[in-house]
Amino acid sequence: MATLNQNTTRTRLLEAAMALFAERGFEQTTVAAISTQAEANVAAVNYHFGDKQSLYSAALRAAHEQANETYPVALPADADVSPERRLRHHIYAMISQIFCPTEAGYLCRMVAKEFAEPTFAVDMIFSELISQNRAHMWTAISGLLGPNVPEQRMHLAMVSVVAQFQFYNFTRLIREIGRQPILSLPEADAIAEHIYQFSLAGLRGMLERPTDA
Repeated sequence: MATLNQNTTRTRLLEAAMALFAERGFEQTTVAAISTQAEANVAAVNYHFGDKQSLYSAALRAAHEQANETYPVALPADADVSPERRLRHHIYAMISQIFCPTEAGYLCRMVAKEFAEPTFAVDMIFSELISQNRAHMWTAISGLLGPNVPEQRMHLAMVSVVAQFQFYNFTRLIREIGRQPILSLPEADAIAEHIYQFSLAGLRGMLERPTDA
């Protein structure tokens, strides 16, 4: 029973941390606020996680797991799937994560706040979390462009695709503070389909131009 209670407390702390870090960012979220929302003693944070920084790292990893369980970015590397389908799947998954208001959207919100106010965790985000998505996107892009496209052009193409959906993530801070006029956005699926079609046309256009153009 004691173990069950400890695990339940840890889970509540982690869920509260994800929600508050996603809403406020690392600096503006206190251990006391997390403990209150989790209905736990402040000392429970130290007991289960050690300190606020360790809890933040755990929350980022948990949010990443939740996002990719709900809207998985990856398709199996050995699956008989076209590069076009991989690209479309990746874009739809990321847009779904970005616009999700619940747990599956926490990671994107935390990353947006991290980019606005970087913390100690920014290296971990790039090396551990974002790098996984980067690898999946690279598989799709390289499959579309083929082996003869130089790596630098491949990288630039990937950044151009990623920047389109990350725009909606990083501008959420502006939308959330209620700046006028309020930006009216299409439905998430319409945004995802536009990014896919626009990106696919651009990638195919690259193959029609000389490498040094």
